[in-house]
Amino acid sequence: MAMASSGRAPSAPLPQRESRAAARAAAWSAAAVTVPHAVGLGLLAFAPLVGVHSLAAQALWSAALPGLLLTLVLPRAGVVYAPSTVVALLFAAVLATVQGAAPSLGLQGPQVLAVTGATVALAFVFQGMLGVLRLASAARFLPISVTHGFAAGVGLSMVFGQVRTGFGSGALGDARMPWNALAALAVVLLAWGLRRRWPQVPGLLAAVVLVSLAVAGAGQWGLGEVFVAAAPPGPFAGPLWPGWGGIPWVALAQTQGQALVTLALLMAMVNSLEVLVFQQELELEHGLRSDANAILRRESLLGALCALAGLIPASTSASRSRIVLAEVGASRAAPRWHAGIMLGVACTGAWWLHWLPMASLAGGLILAGLWQVPRPLWSARHARQARVTWVQSWLVALVFAVFSGAVALVAGLVVATLALLRDSASTVLRHVRLDGELRSRRLRRAATEGWVAQHMNQVAVFEVQGVMSFGVAAHLSEQVRALLQPRHRWVVLNATRVPSWDSTALAQLRALVRDLQQQGIALAVASLDAVAQAQAGSTVRSFADLDRALEWAEVQILALRPAHLRVRHGSAGPLGELGEGLAPAARQALEACLRTQSVAPHSLVFATGDTDRDLLVVLSGHVTLVTQWPAAQGLRLATVGPGMAFGEMAFLSGAPRSACAGTEHGKARVVRLARADFDAWVQQYPEQALIVMAGLAQIGTRRLAATTQQLRAVLE
Repeated sequence: MAMASSGRAPSAPLPQRESRAAARAAAWSAAAVTVPHAVGLGLLAFAPLVGVHSLAAQALWSAALPGLLLTLVLPRAGVVYAPSTVVALLFAAVLATVQGAAPSLGLQGPQVLAVTGATVALAFVFQGMLGVLRLASAARFLPISVTHGFAAGVGLSMVFGQVRTGFGSGALGDARMPWNALAALAVVLLAWGLRRRWPQVPGLLAAVVLVSLAVAGAGQWGLGEVFVAAAPPGPFAGPLWPGWGGIPWVALAQTQGQALVTLALLMAMVNSLEVLVFQQELELEHGLRSDANAILRRESLLGALCALAGLIPASTSASRSRIVLAEVGASRAAPRWHAGIMLGVACTGAWWLHWLPMASLAGGLILAGLWQVPRPLWSARHARQARVTWVQSWLVALVFAVFSGAVALVAGLVVATLALLRDSASTVLRHVRLDGELRSRRLRRAATEGWVAQHMNQVAVFEVQGVMSFGVAAHLSEQVRALLQPRHRWVVLNATRVPSWDSTALAQLRALVRDLQQQGIALAVASLDAVAQAQAGSTVRSFADLDRALEWAEVQILALRPAHLRVRHGSAGPLGELGEGLAPAARQALEACLRTQSVAPHSLVFATGDTDRDLLVVLSGHVTLVTQWPAAQGLRLATVGPGMAFGEMAFLSGAPRSACAGTEHGKARVVRLARADFDAWVQQYPEQALIVMAGLAQIGTRRLAATTQQLRAVLE
């Protein structure tokens, strides 16, 4: 799976002082996003506890402490830790659910926070189990459309969230919204311009500060009430700690247990997927390799501890990490600076956070959300070249932004499945041969071979590949029916490259066999695995490999040959094709040298390494030459029938046998010609010996041509 390129060339190494300055600038840029994002989400999440504790204080500590803990314990180059949108929103859902049941269960604020923390800790236990079971590797099978869609969905959620809240004015449609939207737009444009003009300056932070100062100055012209502050002024406060005593856990489980566990599972699934998708980007785009399963386990442990402390757990933040990676690369200092800045924000925020207008923070969130969307999704060229992938990515992104990460997860899985099926179907036909280009390793005499070659264009061979599911098999059936021509009477499906068939695909295969049979076309499948063969039943004719399937088609062709063209076995005598053209006296003298041998079914004639130099001719039955015996365990080199010679290599060169020969099915009878007897015969009939040697040369030539044809088919 390939991730989108950042589009920036690697920068040259900076001097140490300049590198530190760049790391600090990148950290400030990331913090400028974390402050409004994490604090805003924290205020939303802890809203049910209003009146119990300072919401601003709780939001500030949740924005700082969990990320600081992860940075200290799990430092990673270029990776910034902060609360994510999914975790914060689901934290809010859990807290609201518990708060709704609090009156009936007699729960106070600290107890509500304790139950919420226990539920969120359970979610991170589930997330850790995904890492323990090493299920993180499954994310590698997600197509690029889904991973881009999730990244864009997170960014769009940040943008849409600001639109729904009226850019900090309070609500969409509020009378103050136009002024707040103008301030947010000013932050976006100013930060964008600063980044393009001075890449090493924390442009987003500078834009937020400048717009905030402008808003403060606008108060002199009667606009002070237009802009809403980020938080109400209040004294310094520490975090609210959960109260674990006096909680009726049994009654809580009976009334809210199912809802809370469902939210915990949802949080684990969606947050895990976000983390894993970004890990792939780190590996492919920035060369930052890591064990995704180990990351899930470690982040889950620390996240559970933070949840039990009543804080929103932090996780790998893709949006903030991308800012650091874009500005300073795989820096180890920038994440530490970011954690330190957020700790300072938490400690001092009570004294200055109320001076910041929400509109300027909303602008920062909008820009961060736009940066979160992968660059190819903004590219018109990418939309033209990969239209389907581009549409799928935006579909997943919009579902994520409009509904939720859970619905987007389902939509992404559906898109991934459909994309996989579409790709599998589009490439299911690897090679199509409609003119009889392929032949089996069954060797026949010249006249018979000429008849077969003349009619092999009636055999169509389809090489298929990929996992065979219902949709893929249906597409295959349609393609086979469309490509077949009226002359075709036999079809061979070569399934060597098909790792598995499901039951629905086999049902499609049986339907294809039935339909073709009604048209007078016979179908056979080569290399169908044993499990699929058993499920397919007797309706589907199957063979161990393509060679034997082709032999079946050739035998069917020969069965249609007119009787007057058929060669009677034994018509040329025991020498078969070697006796053709010999003078009667010479042939009789050579036949006198022959020794007859009967071969039982599934028996060897000779084995690899044997040192005899006999030339053999088949009298009846068939003899198969394979690389090893039994024949099913080796590669079939050739099958010879009545009247055909074999074993000529050892006969001519004296080298040990290079293959095994035996009867693969029924019994056979062969005759042997010893090399010593042949040499003695040559002394008497030297001119006739030239005819025999020419016959052996023709045999070798035909077999070499067949091997060349088979090798060409393999290479294609």
